[in-house]
Amino acid sequence: MNQERVILFCGHMRDEPFVFSEDDGCCKTTMSWFSILAPEIRSAPSSSSSGVLSPEICSAPSSSSSPLRKGKGKRNRINSPPIKSTLSPFAVLKLPTTTFFTAVGSYIFIFHDSVNKILTFNNSGDWKLAPPMNHPRTSPHIIVLDGKLYVIGGLIYPIGGLKYPLPANYCFMELFDPDIGTWEPLPNPPFMDRLHQPREMVTSLLHNREILVTSYTDFLFCIYRIDERIWYFAPPLPNLLEGNFLLPPGMVKSVGVGSMLYRVSFDHVDHPKHLVIQAFNLSLDQWFEGCLNVGSEIFGEYDEVLEDGYPCCGLIHLCDQKFCLLLQSSYTEDGNGNGDFDRRRSAYFKPRSASSSYLYSVVLEVSIILDKPRDLAGFMGLNIVVLSTEKYCLVSPLLIQDAMLVDSTFHPSNMQALKCNESLLNEFGMARPSKAVCEELLQQQLVIAKRIWDGPARGTPTAAS
Repeated sequence: MNQERVILFCGHMRDEPFVFSEDDGCCKTTMSWFSILAPEIRSAPSSSSSGVLSPEICSAPSSSSSPLRKGKGKRNRINSPPIKSTLSPFAVLKLPTTTFFTAVGSYIFIFHDSVNKILTFNNSGDWKLAPPMNHPRTSPHIIVLDGKLYVIGGLIYPIGGLKYPLPANYCFMELFDPDIGTWEPLPNPPFMDRLHQPREMVTSLLHNREILVTSYTDFLFCIYRIDERIWYFAPPLPNLLEGNFLLPPGMVKSVGVGSMLYRVSFDHVDHPKHLVIQAFNLSLDQWFEGCLNVGSEIFGEYDEVLEDGYPCCGLIHLCDQKFCLLLQSSYTEDGNGNGDFDRRRSAYFKPRSASSSYLYSVVLEVSIILDKPRDLAGFMGLNIVVLSTEKYCLVSPLLIQDAMLVDSTFHPSNMQALKCNESLLNEFGMARPSKAVCEELLQQQLVIAKRIWDGPARGTPTAAS
């Protein structure tokens, strides 16, 4: 089953420069697209096997605010997995740096963030611009269901840079059917108005064909019933706002599975190589947390350095409570053949001469621990087990923008080198209309904003005699 599923991801080389274009008003860089087979899901090893964070370590008592991050115990060290191959992109495009993507059916949809333009292509090289959404959006949430796109939130005013007020005909969520080729506005939720959108929004597709919209900072818990097309408020979950995290809000990518929400980060303060996963159970109104030593339990060699500042594409749900995580490492040798671990001592002899970059595709199984007490921060334990690890060689380190699980349509053997028409790319990359149009729309927006913020008119003052 696993070999029929594919992970699609895109990003740009870390050393690739950004080029600002005065003509279209946006920064562009060279984006590369990759396709790899989803890792094999093997059975969980025993507690004495390599790659396991035992429940005892996860829930070890400690006086720290989070024993799961600072739990002490002997960690298992594994051998680094063999390199499968060197990854080569199937498409390399000069695109705006603010783009995001998703895949539906046989097509990949590339959205120009904040600009209402969408570029699509498939593995046969059919490139075209898709119909624009009803409203431009910045970093919206996207859910794919029944071969259709649900785009949620991220509303902005078309021109001028002001986030509020929203247009009078705004739609918080809209639906795109690729077979019809049209965007359909869906009913607005009861918590929305022209001056308010949820902050740090979290969305999840629930098992009963419902879309959950909640937030880590706002008291919001609302559900959209897809088949009935109605919204309703669910009972509030006060503890959802209590779970502190290690990342700024813009870097948090949550994934929902059933009644659980998951998010992932690295603990750079206490354990530079520790992966931290937090999970919130919607039924229990309870946070859970666990950690994993990336260096010893995934890389297997302490001389490989974690390249990612944060897990940029988050957890990719495979099935049940199993997830895939993409991590990057590097290994640098000096003239003496020593790696990073020996760099300070050998720097006196010869400079660094060689560097290698790797991509790890890791399958994790995450389960909650209910028979252990909460820590001082209110977290209960998570048991995290490494089921399998696959390693690829990279030509250069990547800044991965996003990744997702897709079907065999995007199998690596099907994704040959694809090239897009230059004029089509230029049209997609254009970020703004003419200066005159921008100024006119900005003035219209300021007038509308003043009317809303000033409230109802209180009468016209009479001139002094």
